[in-house]
Amino acid sequence: MAAINNPQITVTTNRPDDHATVVVSCDVEFTDVEVNAMNVLGLRYTLSCQVLNKDLLDEDAVVTYHDRTFPRAPFDAQRYYEVVFDTYETMYLLHDRLFGKDKLVAQLKLRNEETQAEITSRTDVIAVDLAA
Repeated sequence: MAAINNPQITVTTNRPDDHATVVVSCDVEFTDVEVNAMNVLGLRYTLSCQVLNKDLLDEDAVVTYHDRTFPRAPFDAQRYYEVVFDTYETMYLLHDRLFGKDKLVAQLKLRNEETQAEITSRTDVIAVDLAA
């Protein structure tokens, strides 16, 4: 079965510009059977990524990246992909807490487009000071 490995999130703030660089990375690995199905039968997978701001029990999406499709070129599947989602956002869009550091986590979902089966993975939660 396909897997999402090594999910990581990093946030680098640029205070003078009031923006932050948000990078989410992971490795996507497919089995030989899945690679064969993509190359011979045209099977496709879609990887989606959202960054969530956690506040107690609530989780609000603050960044939603464009989906990535596998294989990247039709009938040219590989067993292993390194994926990086990257954006440069205004800090107030990421900021949700009244005081203290915001807690951000990235959620990745890999969906088989034929069966609609999904695999979900999350990064570790990071605390970032996004207040002005």
